[in-house]
Order: sequence, then structure tokens, then C-alpha cells
Amino acid sequence: MRPLLFLLLPLFSLSIPLGKQTGYDDAEARRLVKLAAAAYGDKHATCINRAFGNGENFHIENMEQKSCDHLDSTCAAYAVVSENTKRIIVVFRGTKSKSQLFLEGWQSINHGIDFFDMGDVNRYFLNAHLVLWPEIEKVITNPRWVDYEITFTGHSLGGALAALAAARTAKQGYRPGSLIKVYTFGQPRVGTRLFARNFDALLPNTYRVVFRRDIVPHMPACHKNQTFVSEHEGGAKPCHADHLDYYHHGTEIWYPDEMTPGAHYVECLGAPKNEDFACSDRIKFFIDQSESYTWDHRHYFAVKVPPYGKTGCDDAMPEGKPSAFENVVKRLNLLTRSFGLD
Repeated sequence: MRPLLFLLLPLFSLSIPLGKQTGYDDAEARRLVKLAAAAYGDKHATCINRAFGNGENFHIENMEQKSCDHLDSTCAAYAVVSENTKRIIVVFRGTKSKSQLFLEGWQSINHGIDFFDMGDVNRYFLNAHLVLWPEIEKVITNPRWVDYEITFTGHSLGGALAALAAARTAKQGYRPGSLIKVYTFGQPRVGTRLFARNFDALLPNTYRVVFRRDIVPHMPACHKNQTFVSEHEGGAKPCHADHLDYYHHGTEIWYPDEMTPGAHYVECLGAPKNEDFACSDRIKFFIDQSESYTWDHRHYFAVKVPPYGKTGCDDAMPEGKPSAFENVVKRLNLLTRSFGLD
């Protein structure tokens, strides 16, 4: 009986969940999304205080907004520093307008440009990085803070810019990978498979948070493995791990259902590496459902990221302040009820 028991133990152990397998921190992500949201508005300090309180004593050290394309769309970033915890957080703003989104997509059609011998990246992302980098570099190379840990974060386009800034910081030797963390929300693919491979070698603590059916993390499209046979006709196909087209770096953290406190999430460590087909890559997208995909992209951790940041990250207004039209409708509804006409 005992030998049989020992034979069964390995099989039994495989059925036991391994638990947390990465350094991803859900609570930290919830704090950082407030900072990412703040980048869309002008109440940065309020969001920082609501994210971290006064104990860590973060102060804004740098804030910039510059034109980053030929249509004069702007890109923005800011950096906060805490001497108490010896930490820097660099935050990048996401896409601001439809024209900016169009240019991002258009540049993904063209061939990428090499990023410091790491592999090709999206031209729009690279240009935005080069515009914002000089001020960011001043903060991370400041002699007072050269041993501080740095976290790079951002939503949407901001996530792509956070990834490039982190990669350059490590590649140029400003910090070892052990002192760099990257948390992004709804980040698109940034570069090629070669870039992803070199990125992962430098920055192991990188987490790409993806909510449900957010379509942006699946853009630009990767090269699909056409030999894969789907369970359902016309189903999704996995990314080809050996093709040099656009391919994700870092570990996907997928919230498949909701993002309220305590929500279930998946650490996507399966195959293909970085494009785990058991996570969001398995979703088949349909054009007639595009509104729901956009809704998921704008909502992370139960808040509508851009307008939530404009409120100063007020949890009483997770969808942001009501528009003028919504206020008129609300008043009309109240008036109707007061006259018993509803």
C-alpha cells in the first residue's frame, strides 16, 4: 500500500493549485491605477494622497506635456518621489484623442524602428518616448535618488510609454532590473518578438494588467499560428511564438470577470510565453461588439480611468463627473417625479 501511495503523491500534487507564482501585487495595482488616472487630469496630488496616504510622503518632482506628433497631439508624464520609502514612480498618460489613436494605429502598419539594439518598436511610441525622455532622465539620474527603486506605470498608450522608459532605464544601466517594476493597464503591444525577449531578460518584474475583453492589449495584431486547430470553427488562434511580428513582453495579469476588491485574476504563465492562450488571447473579437471592448478598456478596477482621474480619484464618482447633458436629464427626471408624472 505504501509504495502505491508514493506513486500517487506526484499525481495528487499536480491537482493542488500552486498559489501565487509571480510578484504581482493586486493592492499595489489598485494604488497605481489611481496615479495612471491622475495623468488624464490636473488633480495629481489628490490622487496620489488617496492612493498612498500621507505616510509615504510622495511629492511631485516633475510634470510635462509636449506635442508628440504632426497633428500636435500631446503626450504627458509626471514623476513622484518618496524619500521615506526610497521610491520613484513615473507615470505616463494614455491616448487623449481619436486622431492620436488613429496615428498610433497607422504607425503600427509601418515597419518599426530599433530601440537601443533591443529590437523594433512602434514608431509612434518611440517618438513619444524621445519627446518625454529628457525630463524623465533628469529625475532617475538625480544623485539624491540613484539608489531608489523605480516603478513605471500608465494606462493604454501610457502603458506602452512606461514600458519603453523602463527598458531604456535598464538598458542604459541607470538601474538594475531588480530595482525596476512595471505595472501597466490595457497596454498595447509595443514591439517585436525580439524586443519582447530582450525586454524580459532585463525586466522580470513586469505586469501587464488586462481587464476582461479589453481589445487594446491585442493591438497591433500578432502573427497567428495558422496550424492551430480551434475547438470551434472560426475560433481564435494563438500568437506564433517564433515569428518576429508584434509580440507582448512581460507577464499578463488577466481579470476575466470583474475588478472589484477581491476579484479573481490569472497569472498568465502558459504557452506561448507572454501570449498565454489560456488567458485573454483566447478571446475571439467581433466588430459588432466593439463598444463592450472599448468599455472594458476604459474601466480598470471598477473605475472609468480617464474621467475618474479628473475628479481627483474620488471613489464617490467612479465614472467621473456627470456631463452637462446627464445633469439636465437627471434634473428633468426629478422634476417629472415631483409632479407625479413618472
